[in-house]
Amino acid sequence: MTSKKLTVGASITESYRFLAGHLPHFFRLIYGPLILWVAVTLAKQILLNEYDIQINSIYFLNIITAAFAVVWYRQFLLGSDKTGYRLLLKSGFNGNPVSLMRFGRAILRIIIIALALLIPTLLLSISMMIYYQGQGVYFTENFIQDLAVKSTLVVMLIFSPVFVRLSLYTAGFALGRTSLSFRQVWKQTRGYTVTLWWVAIRGFLPLSIYSYVITWLLGRLTEKLALDYILATLLIESLTGLLTFMVLAIVVAANAEAFRILIGVRDGDAPHRSDSGLPREEKSDQKQNSLSRQTG
Repeated sequence: MTSKKLTVGASITESYRFLAGHLPHFFRLIYGPLILWVAVTLAKQILLNEYDIQINSIYFLNIITAAFAVVWYRQFLLGSDKTGYRLLLKSGFNGNPVSLMRFGRAILRIIIIALALLIPTLLLSISMMIYYQGQGVYFTENFIQDLAVKSTLVVMLIFSPVFVRLSLYTAGFALGRTSLSFRQVWKQTRGYTVTLWWVAIRGFLPLSIYSYVITWLLGRLTEKLALDYILATLLIESLTGLLTFMVLAIVVAANAEAFRILIGVRDGDAPHRSDSGLPREEKSDQKQNSLSRQTG
């Protein structure tokens, strides 16, 4: 049921088509995360304006968007009957309830990935600081921050072949394919690094630019109207969150389509497609009914 060739255009087209055809499910799945998104950003502004307390909300927002990404992978690859946050917590990824051990393993994977990015970035940043110090450059806070950003971009570019494949590994994780290893993902996607990179860029870039322009215009508008910061935050972050989840849905669906083609799915998966085949449960029921008729 899978083709052997992954093309950027076909993958992106499929992701847009899937979102357009499943908007009710999209809004159902972003309802809770969007409320949390706005609540976190609003709490950040209240703490800053009322109590002069600064917090970094990016970690909370990353958790919220990661949760949506997982369920949207399942929406694309398994269908709406097996998609939902409560269902995910209740039945887990492979039919077993979420346990403390499995949760700990997931956290450990995240920590390992974060360290894999952080350690090279630190080493590169320190090397660059030593070099600039030898050149007699005066270090300011802005200069150090700029150095950190450049180091991060260089490291992400160097490790981009790994990062683009981690998204496919995440799709397998969302499907409950616990036997799927990263080595297997790497082997089956060999020769597709540039294609996978362009899939992510083309899925992410158009709506991201649109989101940036719209939120910037809204920010200027709220300044002109002198709106209360709470009202301004609610207005801007509601739209920002909505567009962020929309961008994420497109990128996730494009990656899920790449997973379907390069890694492969089982009969009945990706049920929105005409060539998905019968679900395994229905095939099992049909086999049982056929045996019953033969024995009867």
